[in-house]
Amino acid sequence: MEELIIVGRVINFFGIKGELKVKSAFDKKEKVFKIGNHILINNELLKITSVRIHKNNYLIRVNNINDINLVTKYIGYNIYFKKSDLKLAEHEYILQDLIGATVMDDKENIGRVIEIYTSSNMNYIKVEYSNKTYLIPLIDEYIDHFDQETKTIYTNNGKSLCL
Repeated sequence: MEELIIVGRVINFFGIKGELKVKSAFDKKEKVFKIGNHILINNELLKITSVRIHKNNYLIRVNNINDINLVTKYIGYNIYFKKSDLKLAEHEYILQDLIGATVMDDKENIGRVIEIYTSSNMNYIKVEYSNKTYLIPLIDEYIDHFDQETKTIYTNNGKSLCL
């Protein structure tokens, strides 16, 4: 079965013309919220027919619906997207792929990723090792690369963040 990923949530409608207000913390939003893409909301496959950004949220219209009464049924539901439709480059990945990855620093296992934290200016991985947890920022200073095949993150100075 095709892998579906959560890319956002319908938080409300916008105006009376049937636009959906979408909140998304997904790291590849620009690849998802494009005219012509198909999304799944409440088990309904819908085609995005217009997109615009308003106050850090996406306003989308689906299936050319122009009536508020026909879209209110989607409020509160997650939005799903086929991972294969992201068309990621060879070494490109989504943040969700990091969950469960082993974290290595200079050939030493320093834990496993248990969660991703996103903020407006930086993303972090929450790493657990020996019943302790710590955060590593996802920046070049600390992250060397992510091997998708072995699901391993190689760090630079990641061990220095272990408390």
